[in-house]
Amino acid sequence: MSDTPRDPDQDDAATTRLPRTDRGGAPVFQPAGTSPQPADAPASSADPADAPASSADPAGAESFAPGRATSTTTGSPSAAGSPSAAGGGPASGSGPASGSRSRVTVRARPAWWRRLAGSGTSDPRQRRRRQWFVAGISIGAALIVIALCAGALAVVDAVSDVRDSASDARENRALRDQNCLELERRLNRLIPPGSTSTPAGRATTIRDENSAVRIYVDEISDARSQDAWRQILDARAVFADALDRQAKSRTPAFYVPPRNAGDAPLADDLIEWSPAACAGPIRRLAVPDL
Repeated sequence: MSDTPRDPDQDDAATTRLPRTDRGGAPVFQPAGTSPQPADAPASSADPADAPASSADPAGAESFAPGRATSTTTGSPSAAGSPSAAGGGPASGSGPASGSRSRVTVRARPAWWRRLAGSGTSDPRQRRRRQWFVAGISIGAALIVIALCAGALAVVDAVSDVRDSASDARENRALRDQNCLELERRLNRLIPPGSTSTPAGRATTIRDENSAVRIYVDEISDARSQDAWRQILDARAVFADALDRQAKSRTPAFYVPPRNAGDAPLADDLIEWSPAACAGPIRRLAVPDL
């Protein structure tokens, strides 16, 4: 055995030291062989959210708990036991050259904030996954905007087509009304077949009216109406030929009006298909024997 007195502070056994408590009352154990530090001072002055707790400090997680306030001490480590460190007042010879310390209180960030900040900087796969996620959201938003714009353009185009079609229909209807009025004026300048006294004179007036009607028929764009007009003109032409034979051979002539598939007068259908201005001329042409 050595005669040198044994210093308890140099004992390597951890059981010879009593646990030191921090301000919150939780015991903080310090491994042997490390220099003592104040309970209210962290290991460095960096942001607690950026520096993870050391594995040698079991109370590190508790010291960075949300809502806890920690103090950071700057200055010489050898001044830890000075009266200013214990809050007893300024030490003698305080100043920039005497190793005085300034205490700064830092409020620790919540644990979820530190986990989010640590995962964004330490794990490249998570960072790449977030980048792909943001890129996918951006592409999806762009596609939605493009689809909305295309749909709006399609709706505008459809509305424009409907308006154009309605405008064309109004123009065509107005043109047909004008043509019917012109037909009626031409017929009014002619002698009606019923005002003649001889069969030959009536046949002549019927042919004159047919010539005036053919000008209007050539301007009709509806094939159904045009075909009905031609059937009426053909029946009138046959009646005019019968009147010529009556003038020569005394054979009576009769007008046979054309009929539709339902055995109804075709003139009634033509009045329904034609503009209202053509109703008068159609009724006049449908009875050439009066």
